[in-house]
Amino acid sequence: MRRFNLIEPQRLVEEEVPAPEPGAGEAVIAVKCVGVCGSDIHAYYGEHPYISCPIVPGHEFVGIVTKVGEGVDEGWLGKRVTVLPSLVCGKCYNCRNGRFNICQELRVIGCQSDGAFAEFVTVPADKLFSLPDDMSWEEAAIIEPLSVAVHAVRTAGEVVDRRVVVYGGGPIGLLVMQVAKAYGAREVILSEPDSFRRSLAQKLGADYVLDPGTVQPSQWLLDKFGAEGIDLSFECVGIEATMREAILSNRKGTTIVVAGVFPKPAMVDMGLVQDRELRLLGTLMYVKEDYTEAIELLSSGRVQGLPLITHRLDFADTAKAFEIIEKEKGNCVKLLIKNR
Repeated sequence: MRRFNLIEPQRLVEEEVPAPEPGAGEAVIAVKCVGVCGSDIHAYYGEHPYISCPIVPGHEFVGIVTKVGEGVDEGWLGKRVTVLPSLVCGKCYNCRNGRFNICQELRVIGCQSDGAFAEFVTVPADKLFSLPDDMSWEEAAIIEPLSVAVHAVRTAGEVVDRRVVVYGGGPIGLLVMQVAKAYGAREVILSEPDSFRRSLAQKLGADYVLDPGTVQPSQWLLDKFGAEGIDLSFECVGIEATMREAILSNRKGTTIVVAGVFPKPAMVDMGLVQDRELRLLGTLMYVKEDYTEAIELLSSGRVQGLPLITHRLDFADTAKAFEIIEKEKGNCVKLLIKNR
């Protein structure tokens, strides 16, 4: 089979390797569609703190079960599926208490284990989720990033009738915005420097969009809503500037959820965090319930995934993916690689 291996930063190389065989408890997936994630982009440039080369990227994928190993229900054969890509020990404190997303030995398919930039990939069968019959491959490829957004919003707690700020209009920010709206947020404000992404946010339901290149978000929010106006913020970028703005914007005693991946350490004014009794909550990936919820949100139309897909590549052209993302910048929200 063919696969694309990131052998070192900025060198994604096509390789021919034997097709995988499933072990006990495993299934082989013929990959039909895989999304390129912000984490993949960080890894491509050697900037992801937890991904090292060589690695076959790809953790946002869907496909068809072609083989199953010993102990796996043969009813999975031929099924259209998505995959929760977390590889966990099942024994540590967090695994025992249903929080396997922060397993002590967490690895992720496509990040610490070879992933779906390949024609076939082997996965644990207990991480398979059947797709609705009427859900396209493209829409199904949004389930994984949507699960990230669902987990972030659920981690935040109650959002009904809350005024929410989302920093960052990439895929996760746009999905967090939609999930917050679906869960009953009163208003959602999105801050994003790229005009295309701001326009997309408006089409997807943002109540206000801000350009941090022309206004200081914290000052704009203070002028618009007053010192008590912001109930909750989501940092979906992973840079120091957005953390600073979130800390300055939130009402005292409220929560900031940190969903962005920080490629390098950031300075945080902990004096303000302490003085304002702010809660900084990290959020990582998802658990099974988040996947189930993401599928329901897409199926019901409460969240729109297809508008995020701006670019598509055939599998044979996978090596061009990061070049296109770099060239297109903000106009490329989600790039999908499709294997016909």
